[in-house]
Amino acid sequence: MSFNKYDTVEDLNDSKHDWLLRVRAQAIWKGITKETKEFRGYNVIFVDDCNGRIHGFIAAALCVKYEGYLIEGQIYKLNDFSVKYYNGDETSRSVRTDKHIYFTNETKFMKDEDDGMKIEQQSFDLFCLEDVQNTKNDNRYLIDVVGVLDGTPTKIEYKKDGVEKSNVKFMLHDGRSYANVTFFNEFGDSFLKAMKENVEHPVIIIIASAKINEWNDEVSLTNYPATRFYINSSHHSVKEIRSRIADNSFYVTKLEDQDDKEIPAFTVKELFNLTEDYIEKIVQCKVIVKKFDKKVKWYTNFCAKCDIDIELIEKKYQCQECRKIYPYPDKRYQLTSLCSDNTGTVPIIWTDEEVIRLCGKTVYDIIADDEEVEDGDKFPTTLQEFEKKEYNITLIVTKENVKEGSKVYTATKIAAPNEMSRNHSPTQKKNTEVKATEISNLTMSSPPTGNSTTEKVRVRKRPDVIQCTLQETTVTNVGKLKCLKTESQSIHGKKKKQVVMSSNSYVHLRNVETGRTDWKIKIRIIREWRGVSLTGERFKGYNLLLLDAKNVRMVAYVPEWLTEKMQRLFTVGNMYTVTNFQVKQYTANDKWRCVNNDRQILFTNNTTAKQINESEYFIPNNHFDFFEMEELSNLAKQNVYLADAVGVVIKRDNLRPVRNTKLGTDQMQVRMKMTDGKKKINVIFWDKFAEDFQQDIDSNQYEEPLILIIASGKVGVWKEETDICNFSPTAYFINYKHHSVQQLRKLISEGNFSLDITYSTSQPRKPLRLCTVEEIKNFNQDYILQEVVCQVHIKFVEDNETWFYPRCTTCYKQIQFVEGYHICIRCKRRVAHPDKKFAICVMASDNTGDIEIILMDRPVRYAFGKNVFDVLQQYKGKFPTMLKSLENQDYTIKLQILEVNIQKQSEMYLATDMFKGFSFDGNCLNEETNVKATEISAGEPSGSSYHLDNMSES
Repeated sequence: MSFNKYDTVEDLNDSKHDWLLRVRAQAIWKGITKETKEFRGYNVIFVDDCNGRIHGFIAAALCVKYEGYLIEGQIYKLNDFSVKYYNGDETSRSVRTDKHIYFTNETKFMKDEDDGMKIEQQSFDLFCLEDVQNTKNDNRYLIDVVGVLDGTPTKIEYKKDGVEKSNVKFMLHDGRSYANVTFFNEFGDSFLKAMKENVEHPVIIIIASAKINEWNDEVSLTNYPATRFYINSSHHSVKEIRSRIADNSFYVTKLEDQDDKEIPAFTVKELFNLTEDYIEKIVQCKVIVKKFDKKVKWYTNFCAKCDIDIELIEKKYQCQECRKIYPYPDKRYQLTSLCSDNTGTVPIIWTDEEVIRLCGKTVYDIIADDEEVEDGDKFPTTLQEFEKKEYNITLIVTKENVKEGSKVYTATKIAAPNEMSRNHSPTQKKNTEVKATEISNLTMSSPPTGNSTTEKVRVRKRPDVIQCTLQETTVTNVGKLKCLKTESQSIHGKKKKQVVMSSNSYVHLRNVETGRTDWKIKIRIIREWRGVSLTGERFKGYNLLLLDAKNVRMVAYVPEWLTEKMQRLFTVGNMYTVTNFQVKQYTANDKWRCVNNDRQILFTNNTTAKQINESEYFIPNNHFDFFEMEELSNLAKQNVYLADAVGVVIKRDNLRPVRNTKLGTDQMQVRMKMTDGKKKINVIFWDKFAEDFQQDIDSNQYEEPLILIIASGKVGVWKEETDICNFSPTAYFINYKHHSVQQLRKLISEGNFSLDITYSTSQPRKPLRLCTVEEIKNFNQDYILQEVVCQVHIKFVEDNETWFYPRCTTCYKQIQFVEGYHICIRCKRRVAHPDKKFAICVMASDNTGDIEIILMDRPVRYAFGKNVFDVLQQYKGKFPTMLKSLENQDYTIKLQILEVNIQKQSEMYLATDMFKGFSFDGNCLNEETNVKATEISAGEPSGSSYHLDNMSES
């Protein structure tokens, strides 16, 4: 016997051509140019045995040999083909991957006559119907949906340009939302014919590769050459919907927003007894801050783009939602207080914006003050001044507070304190026995991030909130505390249905959207520039880069005819309130954006602004979205975004002319090399930007070595070296007052910064070899991401609830279940009907020791011939006892060695392939294998033996 010889769709990359796939042709259609009707070739959606999908293309010149051979639903063996990556501007793609297959003259394509692993008849990447509206402006992809037919499809016949036309209209719903569907002409006729042949009700329809169309403000799904429909399919999503309809769990009703004009006030005791009517609503209470929990770190690192906390994992700060690695992450306050009135004590979390507003200092201000934090462990004195004072605090009531018994609340607004004249300690009331407890020791269903015992990122929930008018109150005798007039703040989170606003209705930049113009924002202008055409001519309109108190940046465009007015109104560096402007969605043609945002602001003649005094509000002077230099090379493959980088300049040439052979002229250039301590990159400034930089260097005496921030630089690769150069929005900052610069300078002074870094190289693949358990456990770093073979006896299979995991149908990674939805943090989407994959924990051994192994999906399916959906149906959701048949059996297993196995000495190993017995073809040890990184969290006991978060199979 031998291992599975076929690659998976997920494995494919452009490094070679001799891939071998076994796939089903799910859909086949001709590519025909719309204008000239020219036949371009065949398009195919291929599906492998792991439900991985990929688009394949056969050029017209090669199609003759495949005529009559390509059949939808047939399984084929495919090898020796080209894998290419999309460049990003292709439209109407049927599969949401970054790569596709091209047939070449050497490609071998034959029908599969063997009895191999089961490949499903259909595989889809299904979206929730309520997300159709949100994706209407993204013309890169077609969309897959599933829903129950609502009503009866109707056919409408009409003439267009003298030609008979028709369409069939109907509606789908998925229990939460509706979608309109229009099928045109022959495709609509074929749908009506198929409907007559399906009598099972309710009728459940899958539409694959539908095009989203908007006409007269109505969004609908229409057919495209790639579009297919499936009525009452055997797909697991259809079975799930039918089951939910049967048990009355299909229809989900959304909670209504709070509509009260006044915020109700409660005592602590009343707060704990609120009913479900108050879930996701705002209330107030008047309490005394007894003390802050000083066992929890008083600040946290966070991703400004995703608005979630990030942790240091594998020596890197990485956002688990957008996957961005932050060399110098932003920081915000994380304060948890014990507050009381005469009825009880309640833990309350203070938001970053409220703390800054009250004390007038950012986290960086306090960290930089040695008297405040000393060696870094001391709780800051400034924050202790909030204790023993009375506050009016506005709170959000969550589902966890009402239904799950959580006693922790989050403050959305904290009114200025009154000095204590009495003690509202509940412990002084004889008839009430309430003990003030350290918050660190509380058992909470939703603890603050700093109190969590895992390394997983906790997404802070954003509630459904209401607009309300607050009566302004005048507070006196506030001492050193700054009482700034700002909007009520909503807590960090994920759900963003409505913004909490005070009477002045100011919002943060992340909340402005298209469709209205009466927005009000508070911003600082941090940069100004004019765009340049391909011929070098500067545009007459100009751009402003705006920053708000949440560290969110957005570009504002000033058209030519408003330039003079706006230049009198705005000055770079100042803060303003800005009202009445348009919000425009970026399109695929908007290249080289300096901010990772999908919207920009457009100032109009109705736009007004008023300068804000620096003492009245706080917005940082600047903000950067730094990339690690190791990551910059990836940005060279795209043309959508510019990048921010910071590093130490280790080599610098003076300004000099460089001959441009294309233009036949000289260009001025400054060339440098800088490093972040891990990797070096080239820095190249051109033309006037280079001249200004040289003049700056010559006119000032900067501390050496120079620490340089490049904001909105254009990244490229030349001769396998990464470089960053200036573009229209680019700015530079030398030895700038920023926490990243201070951190680099500190590392240099402490001798912890290497200025001589060689370029990293990828680890070459080692020959596949047979190893003992003892040898595997003693591998060094040379074996990270390598594959080895072991022959072991499976002693027992762990019986727990985590024997499978949900997987995103777009990126094929594990996903989470959050607030009623399966969420993929990588794709930033809800997955309507995720795939499900095996992950079986077993204990095995050879004569050198024991080893813990997780058997991933493919080897388990190979062993039993069933997928997770089959097993769930057979065992009614309970642990499948058939898995116990693996016990007391000998297996030859292929393992992938992960970083956690070497660096963290994790003894849990990942099995990517296996077969029964020790007798096998020795040639399998010399097979060409493709090694890729597999994400996995270290196992921790928690009811079941292992957490399978962020795991993906090979």
